[in-house]
Amino acid sequence: MTNKFYKWWENHRRVVTFGGFLILLSLYLSPLIKEAKLKNTCIKLSEKGALNKFSEDNIAEKLLKETGLTIKELAKIEGYKNCV
Repeated sequence: MTNKFYKWWENHRRVVTFGGFLILLSLYLSPLIKEAKLKNTCIKLSEKGALNKFSEDNIAEKLLKETGLTIKELAKIEGYKNCV
């Protein structure tokens, strides 16, 4: 019995070791991927809210003079600032 297992292990150890490494790596990266998805969602929603706020206030000309940025660019900046 031990001889069969040893021969099997000898033939498959690289594949089993590599598969185990991939499983452990995916378990380690899973929370990071989930957090990145949540941050992207937060940024998109904050950007939409800022875009609506800036559009309603009709301050496009004032912002363009002061910063040189469009409303969409400022909304992106605001979205990142709120979520990161």
